[in-house]
Parts: sequence; structure tokens; C-alpha cells
Amino acid sequence: MESVEYTIANPVKRLLAYIIDSMFISIASIIVLFAIGQGSELTAIVESSGDDIENMLKNLVPIIQILTGIQLALGVLYFGVYQAISNGATLGKKLLHIRIVSIDGSEFSVLNAILRYIVNAISMQLCFLLGLVMFFTSYKQALHDLLVKTTVVDE
Repeated sequence: MESVEYTIANPVKRLLAYIIDSMFISIASIIVLFAIGQGSELTAIVESSGDDIENMLKNLVPIIQILTGIQLALGVLYFGVYQAISNGATLGKKLLHIRIVSIDGSEFSVLNAILRYIVNAISMQLCFLLGLVMFFTSYKQALHDLLVKTTVVDE
């Protein structure tokens, strides 16, 4: 196998790509919410006057649970399957000309992409500060990169 030299992507580019991808997943999740017939509840909450906060929160919790499930499923498909089959790049990464590569030169597999996404999702929920690990590793790897032996590079 021939050796390829890469330039490690700037962490700010990675963050911007993540924000773009997160907005895409959020919009897609709301579209799916309406497609499965649960959008009217969200619309009712948005249109409520806010006078009865307790009732609004009671109605909001089930919608948040449904949206979380939708986002998890879409995340596995997008950050897992799509990213792996599109040469390690999501739409956000493509816009910023970066992509994921395996450090050992092996193929970035669907299984690694899904595992990387799940670890990222969990670590982001637990503590956004875990993402700061990337500033202290030689290949600018976040926790999820360290686990599956990947890094993000410029194209």
C-alpha cells in the first residue's frame, strides 16, 4: 500500500462542518416528525401563548423524545452509513473540503463510522468539553476519533 500524506484539518473547520451537519439533521428530523404525523403537536406547542408553562412542558417532553429517536436514527444513517460510503465526508465536511481517514490507511468502514457517531453523540451529550481533547493529540483527534483510529484531514 502506498503512503499518502495528509494535512490535519483545522479544528474550527471540523466544528463548522459539525454545525452544518447538525442543522441538516435537525431540519430533516422535523420533516420526518411531520411525515409520521407527529408535527401537529409541535405546531400546537409553538402556537401556544405560553400562559400555561406546566402544560406546555408536559406536551413538549414526548415530542422531544420522539425527535431524539428520529435524530439518533438519522444520525446513524447520515454520520454512519452515508459518511462511510461517501469517502469519509458528510455534506458539512464536503462544503469545507475535509474528510475522515483511518490513521492506519485502512478503509473507513460503515461499522467504524457508526461507532464513531455513537461515541461522538454520547460524549457531546455528557460534556461538550470532551471535544477539546482534539487540541491535545498529535492528529487532532477527538474521543470518537481515538476510539476508531481516525482523524479528519483537508482534501
